[in-house]
Order: sequence, then C-alpha cells, then structure tokens
Amino acid sequence: MNQSTNQNQKPQFQTKRPLFDYESLNPTREDDDSIMDGFHYKSGCRYHFFEGVKYPLPCDTDETYRLKINYSISRYCWKGNIFYSPLENELAKGGIRVLDVGCGPGGWLLDMSTQYPNSTFVSVDISSMIRKDQQPSNMGFLQCNIHNGLPFPDNIFDFVFMSHMFTSITENQWQDVVDDLVRVTKSVGWIELMEGEYINSTSGPVTREIQTQLTILMRSRGININICPSVYNILKILKILKMKYSLVKLLLLLKWNCWRIELEDMFKISQKEMDDYETTLNIHGFYVQKKIILQKVKILGNSGIYYDVLSC
Repeated sequence: MNQSTNQNQKPQFQTKRPLFDYESLNPTREDDDSIMDGFHYKSGCRYHFFEGVKYPLPCDTDETYRLKINYSISRYCWKGNIFYSPLENELAKGGIRVLDVGCGPGGWLLDMSTQYPNSTFVSVDISSMIRKDQQPSNMGFLQCNIHNGLPFPDNIFDFVFMSHMFTSITENQWQDVVDDLVRVTKSVGWIELMEGEYINSTSGPVTREIQTQLTILMRSRGININICPSVYNILKILKILKMKYSLVKLLLLLKWNCWRIELEDMFKISQKEMDDYETTLNIHGFYVQKKIILQKVKILGNSGIYYDVLSC
C-alpha cells in the first residue's frame, strides 16, 4: 500500500476523549499514599515525585530497558559514531574530563569510558540506573537534579554531552540548563546535544492523532516535544559558542507499548501506518565549542603599579 492511497482514506480509529490519562501522569500527594523516597507508584509503575521534576515516564526496570534500546537505535542511525565533537585524538591520548548529563542507564558513557580508558568520565542523573559492577575505574556517577544546578565548579570539563532530554526539561528551563552546561565547560571545550523531532509530516492519520494528544499532554507539563528549533536558537545567540550542526532521518519501525487496553487497536493501526507511510524521525545533533573568553584584569607589578592584562 502506498502513501497516496493511504492519504485518501479516513482514519480507522477515532476517539472523542483524551488518549492519555493526564491525571495519572500528574499525580498529587493526596491521590496516593504509596509515595516514599521521592517516587510515586501508579498501576505497577514507579514515577519520580521530586519537586519541579516534569519527567512523565516511569523510572523502573521497563523504562531502563526502553532507554537502552533508544541509545542502541541512536548509535545505529549515527552509523556507530557516538559523538561528533572533534576530540577523538585528545580522548585517546588521555587527561580529558567528560560529563554526561542525564545519563540514564549509561549506555553512551559505558561505551565511551571503555573505548577511552585514559580519560575520565562523570555522569549525572536524577535516578541511579547504572549498576556499580558495570562501571570501569575511569567512570563515576553522581545522583542529582540538574534543575538545582550542576554540582561542579566553573570550567572543569573538556567535553559535556546531553541527549534525548526533551521529556525532562520544560521549555522555560532550557535556557538555564544550557547556560549551566556552558558554565562547567572549559574554554575551547565542547558541548554536544542530541534531540529528536517528534512531530513530522510523514505520519498517517491515526499516528498524527496520537502525536497531537501527546503534544497536549506534554504542553500541560510545560514540555515542548519539538524543542530542536528553540535549542538551535539558544545556542546561536550565545556569542561564546561556535556551533556546528548535523541531522539524520531515522525510519520508524518501533513498536508502541500500550498501557491502556482500550487503545490497543489504535496503536496497532499506528504501527502499520509507520510502515505504510515510511514514517521518519529526525534526530538533530548540535556540537558547539566554547570560545576563549578574554577579560581585562589588573595585576600589581613589582614597582607597585597596576597593569591591565588579558586573562581567560
């Protein structure tokens, strides 16, 4: 079945009510007394319940598995290139400090720390998903909420990496997050961001309906699922950065995980549409270099006279 034939057909499934259970994904402490240690439990799934955290997906074993698959797909679509910043020689030589922000189960960091044993790798995430017995000696993990600020001094890392964080950062928080990434990056260090574009024109009618409802859900939490143009603009206006950009189109062959039985038929139709319409996902990669910042400072000379000199 070709795309032109599909476009003339009416959607095979329609619904007059929201597809997603907004209330279950926006719980309050009065809704459930199973909240402990910063987590909320709903329908057998574990969710974050930290102040200010908008992440709508679970943080349990199934979610860890999904994130591992997501990383494997990203690595595949980038043809095995797990980073694009021009630091391969420096990483191999050693002495490079790398930070992975929102590391999840640590797929990227485990690959990097194994491939470059002479450099140091640090990861941060609000959840601890990396098994300690998997961590090589040149890798460390720190559990923290990035919206409280990265717990590192200024100009400490040579390379800062962050990917697929659109569900964790509201549209209003992106500027602060990027500013903090820049802060902890050394002069002439590199920052690399990777995000997907989750609404596109190659979707079938049922898939578009799911995307529309997903957009509404995320907007209710302040999240923009098509954040890439905004990220580009944030990076572009920062005059202390030199930016490069890349884009890859990934053919979607993914299987929906349906958590509501009444939506099962709809997701099955969407799955078939992705095949019929050859639905693609655009993944955007931004890699930027922090420029050397020169400023005038006064230095007291031996003769007791102050001199203006340029300092990084």
